[in-house]
Amino acid sequence: MPHLGPLRAIVGRGPNGSHSSRKAGRGRGSSDGSDRLFSIEAAVPDVETYLRLREKAGMRSRTVSGATKGLGSELFSVLLRHDDSDEIIGMGRVVGDGGTVFHICDMAVEQEWQGKGAGTMIMDSLMEYITREASSQSYINLMADVDGFYERWGFKPTLPNSRGMFLRISENK
Repeated sequence: MPHLGPLRAIVGRGPNGSHSSRKAGRGRGSSDGSDRLFSIEAAVPDVETYLRLREKAGMRSRTVSGATKGLGSELFSVLLRHDDSDEIIGMGRVVGDGGTVFHICDMAVEQEWQGKGAGTMIMDSLMEYITREASSQSYINLMADVDGFYERWGFKPTLPNSRGMFLRISENK
């Protein structure tokens, strides 16, 4: 998989109690006052992890055969780990042709960790990659399921100039 260089960010509380991070964003302590430490790395999930994260994030399921075929052909992918358990709790991918089209997909954070800065860390990493690789004429898109989240990176609804569309292929071909 091209373009996967070293990327690792450790996130936690700084010496003054504020949150600190290197490289990829921020994480927040839990509501019970304990620190939550996350790290993010450029890596592709295995099929089992991919399917599990989609389910635990409340996303539509994918088939094993589809995941097997698709994983590994992305332009860039990151995994987010909870450092205390080393469990992968989030992911994000960029697919496309690497020049004219970059599509952000599979933004998934386990529901337990949503709202704690995990998705922001993932998007920061994906946008760092896209900013480095895309030209001013590249088309960068995504299908937003969370109102207000992606706008902080400059994404805007395409209506009324254009509208997103999708097609699902029947399982009964």
